[in-house]
Amino acid sequence: MTPSRAIAACFAASLALATHAIAATAASDSARLASQYSEWAGGRSNADSLVAGLRNGAPITLVTNGANRAVSIAGFTPTSSMSYANVGGALANAQRSLAKVGVTKPTAEQIQAALIGGEVTTASGNTTLVKGSVAPRGTTPVASR
Repeated sequence: MTPSRAIAACFAASLALATHAIAATAASDSARLASQYSEWAGGRSNADSLVAGLRNGAPITLVTNGANRAVSIAGFTPTSSMSYANVGGALANAQRSLAKVGVTKPTAEQIQAALIGGEVTTASGNTTLVKGSVAPRGTTPVASR
């Protein structure tokens, strides 16, 4: 093997190893976030949908089960993809905004409202407006003044 071919082979092997390491880190970040928010989101499938949808700017569908067999379904598509750090921040902000109004086991609609903004009905029956932590596709963010 010529020196230039040996260098090219080493470079290709290094690139393949780096690509594998990056993919493993991304899968690890995704699994960590989904595990962290699984209980809050009403299950692992909801947490996986939230993390993947926010990360990739893809449609998110949430389904939660409530009291008396009530089923809550909600969905939206974020405007763009986010880093895993931003996904974690958006979910933490949504969880915190719901906790402030006394919601710790949210329905799908409450999670949606906490992420994109909207009205949330609390356990006491009061309705309050929460500011979302991400913008849904099809909306234009309003500039702050």
